[in-house]
Amino acid sequence: MAENQPPQRPKNLCQVADYLLSPQSGLKKRDGIFAETRVTYFRGKGAVNALLKPEFRQTAIGKEIGELTREQASALLGSMIPHQFFLKVERPSDPDVPKYMLSLVQVQSFSEDSVFVWRYEGSQLRTHLMAVGLLLLVLAGVMFPLWPMPLRLGVWYLSVGVLILLGLFFAMAIVRLILFMITYVVLKPGIWLFPNLFEDVGFVDSFIPLWGWHEPEPPKASKSAKAAAAGEESQGNVETQVVSEKVAEKTTTKRRPMVEDAVDEE
Repeated sequence: MAENQPPQRPKNLCQVADYLLSPQSGLKKRDGIFAETRVTYFRGKGAVNALLKPEFRQTAIGKEIGELTREQASALLGSMIPHQFFLKVERPSDPDVPKYMLSLVQVQSFSEDSVFVWRYEGSQLRTHLMAVGLLLLVLAGVMFPLWPMPLRLGVWYLSVGVLILLGLFFAMAIVRLILFMITYVVLKPGIWLFPNLFEDVGFVDSFIPLWGWHEPEPPKASKSAKAAAAGEESQGNVETQVVSEKVAEKTTTKRRPMVEDAVDEE
């Protein structure tokens, strides 16, 4: 059983791995299939670049290690492989096999041109706390009949208030659509009530301004029109080239007798 247990990982290397897994590292992670399991892999060059960023030097482990060179960062990442933070894998060379199908490399060493599969999942404390919270939430919902009467009454009022707000929102959406349809026929281009209601803005900005004119999208040129325009442009370029060649031929033809006359006069 001891052979199947994960190896003891040094604390400082765990902190480096936590940084690489965090969004502030900027390390691009891709999904793949390894040993019939969905995994996340990354490129060695991206991990080295992440350790050279100022964000890493601002972390606790970064302040302890200090500023790294590219060779030192590669050596630090190479020291993480024996502790199974990640494993070196390779993509299939057969073009018929999908690129996300990964296979293990026998010689485990770090290089910037290689790809590596994460085996370290980081701290599981947050996952465990979320699981416990979800379990307590479900248990509290199941035991709702046992709640005190004031608490149940408060939850009932809260749920009714949320339903009323949802009803008002849908009613407002229907009213603004009807208003737009009427004004589109009577007073083009139409008027929207709360024009920013469904825009990607804040809650308060969604209700500012109160009304606004409809702004139609500019017509998009069809593919046939674009192709015709491109054909006309290429045809114009060809005609220009032909005219230039004809002018050059005429100029040469006119100059040739002048040179021959000069030779005869001599």
